[in-house]
Amino acid sequence: MQHSYFKQHPEVKDALAPYSYAFSLCMLEILHLEGGLRDDGGINDIASDRGGLTKFGISQRAFPNTDIASLTLEQAIRLYHLHYWRPIHGDELAPGINLMMLDAAVQHGVASAAKMLQRKLGTKADGIIGPNTLRELITLPSSTVIARLSIGRARKYARICANDPSQKPNLEGWYNRLEHVTERSFSGVSHG
Repeated sequence: MQHSYFKQHPEVKDALAPYSYAFSLCMLEILHLEGGLRDDGGINDIASDRGGLTKFGISQRAFPNTDIASLTLEQAIRLYHLHYWRPIHGDELAPGINLMMLDAAVQHGVASAAKMLQRKLGTKADGIIGPNTLRELITLPSSTVIARLSIGRARKYARICANDPSQKPNLEGWYNRLEHVTERSFSGVSHG
């Protein structure tokens, strides 16, 4: 899918050109999920979504000093790389785990995603992915890590709705997204 998409959409290929292949593959999935590959960049402002105005999956809540309505694809990709990919050490993560962690960081925040990973690995959950977390990560099969993260994320979504019933309209969409990311992550393990 990725190679044919790049051939059909050179503007996306050009926007991702400065970055690693691993980041580009994961970013393409995130943009697809966020509606960021549509002509309008997937701009939305859904009342039940706490993120507020969102474009390319970049929300006003997460980036309050950014002009979301005028955000370009290149700017959005730069924000994803700087604020999500680099803190999770995406280029050091195995294929599949990198996508699951990037999506978790986008959906739950970097520190929350890192803590979830650390708890699944049995390491100190300090919210910062560093040498100890990366060392422990290589002791488990990627498929085990992806499965544990997927289950942990599903539970997190359920807890969000249990604690705030106003978020229940989002639950099915969150689960659909998680299902897609889980499938693509396992595909990355097989073909990475």
